[in-house]
Amino acid sequence: MAVFIAVYSYNHFFTNGMLIGKYVNRNYGDDFIGNIPHIADTLLLKENNQFESPYYGKGTYKLSYGFGGTRIELHYGDDYSSTNIKGEKVSVPNKESFETSINRIWFIGNPQISLFEDLNQYYEKIE
Repeated sequence: MAVFIAVYSYNHFFTNGMLIGKYVNRNYGDDFIGNIPHIADTLLLKENNQFESPYYGKGTYKLSYGFGGTRIELHYGDDYSSTNIKGEKVSVPNKESFETSINRIWFIGNPQISLFEDLNQYYEKIE
């Protein structure tokens, strides 16, 4: 039982320091899924809980922990977009976010941030 708990913890629980770095998305060819990159993308997680990505732009992230392991919540987008409708300026909020899990395949492999589990789409840490 102790071995199972150790393996599960190693594959599903991560500290902020373990996750900081550069990630690339894998299996991104399906473009019908909203808010998930369908083009090659690089995600850079920084020490100050901020991130950058050509697809998402700049944003912040927050880690949380539960029985299922580590989860990450990405917040991105500008606070508001403005447009004119019939000569009147209208502001529309466009800040978005999504939450997903982080794991690793057994003892080998780098941390992976899941994007769409059914299609095996994820960001994989490369540095």
